[in-house]
Amino acid sequence: MIKKCICLLFILASSLPVIAMSDTPAITISQAWIQEGPPNARVLAGFMQINNNSDRAINITSASSDVFNKIEFHRTVEDQGMARMQRQQQLTVPAGGQLKLEHGGYHLMLMQPSRRLKTGDSVDIEFTIPSIGKVPARLEVRQPDQGHEHHHHH
Repeated sequence: MIKKCICLLFILASSLPVIAMSDTPAITISQAWIQEGPPNARVLAGFMQINNNSDRAINITSASSDVFNKIEFHRTVEDQGMARMQRQQQLTVPAGGQLKLEHGGYHLMLMQPSRRLKTGDSVDIEFTIPSIGKVPARLEVRQPDQGHEHHHHH
């Protein structure tokens, strides 16, 4: 009887890493920030890295915040030598991959802020993912040059 109990405990203990891995969220959001705009800015841009930890593509269909009247997904595309923004109906994060929202690519258009946002402020945004539900993110307001990694060589 004791041997059976020890064996069962060993089996349960050896499966703990697998059980723990299932607690990993399907989506993780990092490096989330909003570019500070001029005091009267009616539209701001949001950037981040979204990692998909699951084995299937994940679609983000909308975003909302108490601070903004409307949030849209946009992508900067080059058209006849000119960069222009194209509204996207959703953002798709590939299975096991990532999607970077950055200058010159995909980004959030944050429209009609309810208050002036300054460097150091933070804003909570909630993403809607049909396969998961609501996913929260906190974006820090930064100066434009703080969102990029610069390497200075002296």
